[in-house]
Amino acid sequence: MGSDNVEGACAICEKLATLRCSNCKAQFYCTKQHQKDDWSRHKTACRSWEIRENRELGRHLLAARDLDAGDLVVCEPPLVWGPVPHSLERVCVGCGSRQAHGRCPGCTWPACSPRCLGLTDHDRHGTECAILAKCRILPRCDLLLPLRFLLLRRRSPKRWALLEALQCHDDSRGPGTEAHDEMLSLREHLAPFLAMDQAAADAFPRVCGLIDVNALETNPPEGSAALYETACLLEHNCIANTRHSFSIDVKGRPCITVRTVTAVRKGEHLSTIYTHALWATRSRREHLLATKYFSCRCQRCADPTELGTYLGTLVCPCGPGLVLPRDPLDSETEWFCNACPGVLTSMEVMQLTERLGEEVEGAMELASRHALADLLSRLQVLLHPGHQHCLTVGHSLMQLLPPEEPQKAEICRRVIQTTQVLDPYGSRLALYTAVALRELSLCPGEDRLDLLCRATKLLKFEPPNSPGEKLLRLLEAELL
Repeated sequence: MGSDNVEGACAICEKLATLRCSNCKAQFYCTKQHQKDDWSRHKTACRSWEIRENRELGRHLLAARDLDAGDLVVCEPPLVWGPVPHSLERVCVGCGSRQAHGRCPGCTWPACSPRCLGLTDHDRHGTECAILAKCRILPRCDLLLPLRFLLLRRRSPKRWALLEALQCHDDSRGPGTEAHDEMLSLREHLAPFLAMDQAAADAFPRVCGLIDVNALETNPPEGSAALYETACLLEHNCIANTRHSFSIDVKGRPCITVRTVTAVRKGEHLSTIYTHALWATRSRREHLLATKYFSCRCQRCADPTELGTYLGTLVCPCGPGLVLPRDPLDSETEWFCNACPGVLTSMEVMQLTERLGEEVEGAMELASRHALADLLSRLQVLLHPGHQHCLTVGHSLMQLLPPEEPQKAEICRRVIQTTQVLDPYGSRLALYTAVALRELSLCPGEDRLDLLCRATKLLKFEPPNSPGEKLLRLLEAELL
């Protein structure tokens, strides 16, 4: 419920009312009870989205009405959740906490405490505990999400049906693929359980695909992943029009809340981003094809300059020339200089950027000011200053440079300019940008107060106890 100076007729009794639905903001009520009484009727009209389906996108969401920035799209608990796939990190099997220093008394799997409420909660660990103990499955936390998925078949056929309706791309996950090999490894570890349930064994490959394609990493709890009925239908766009956050509900589940970050007109697609916003186009598209089985064709991917950021651009030995892909949507496209006849093959560009990427990884492990400065200088002989590798090195280097060093302010400004284009609503790179704003505020001649205020606004959506939330507390203290 929300309250403001706007008035309207209560949907139940038609009395003048000032309370209204906080989701659609269109329906008024005189009491919370009347809102509750009206929900069975209002919930269909209240939805800000509608589900559509086509061959290219599968099931996806469109805005059902005009939405403003900050409007609620969906808030829902997970259909199933558990430790993140492809990780051997220890987490509590009851609540998902990374502080798993104890063991569950029933199955001896990791737990934050033998008294963790999630250990006996049948919506969390309670049901699987006896199975893990009976089958003597050795603790490996990445087994839990597929196991919990399979257990829904009998415990909640309705949730099982909702999950099965999601895409899993079976045809792209067959023998000879990395995904198939990973599935076989998980199946081997769960063999004692699958031997007891042939239907579960038959469904297991599909379950792994549904998880890989649809699971969202949560925070809180950090280190977990979940599948959602509606939020999983958000399509990918490299500049998305929604942001999402997580909160733990009274049942210990990571609920997701999705809101718009900009105005969205009725009929427009609602989107999120499935990959890293600061990866260049080749890296993003290869990652999406390998993990989500589609090739992005958004405005950013189709632009050789990546909206003027030059995140994947090389420099030509001719001097003023920039080396760009002729067709960024073609992985085999040639790269050409815009100032001379020079041309490179796609393979030559890939080999160069991968070799330089290895140098960047090695230098980042040392995080030495002189090593980073030397590498950045060498990178900029071959790469545009806005290239992904230059930004990665520069972001670390700017935190090591003294305020009076002119290069510090230069790097900070370039990072901020790039993120303002690639993450205009601060939904994906808030912490990355806030660090640059704070570092720039230390430089002589800068408007310190304005920069720190901009950084705090970016961090207001950061999860509790996260690095972003900790930086927010620091910035607030510095503003006092």
